[in-house]
Amino acid sequence: MTRFKQTLAIIALATATTLSATAPAMALSEPLYDYIYYSDATKTVQVGSWTGVCYNGWAGVTEFPDGTVTAHFDKVRTGTCLDNGGTIYQ
Repeated sequence: MTRFKQTLAIIALATATTLSATAPAMALSEPLYDYIYYSDATKTVQVGSWTGVCYNGWAGVTEFPDGTVTAHFDKVRTGTCLDNGGTIYQ
């Protein structure tokens, strides 16, 4: 029985190695957002914004916001940051 288990383990390992070698690489990506800030909860007066940017595959925002940052905002998806440093805008 031990020899059978060893043979089975070798076959499983060979199969897993073959499948992983032929599988296409999965590109990692991260959603990219802009933020629009409003003066109050009614969201009628825009007072600021923060623009989303990609940094070597990581999503973030610009260093400084434009205008005022408040607790009342909309988060708008504007694209995707790719792990290869690229950006796809929607």
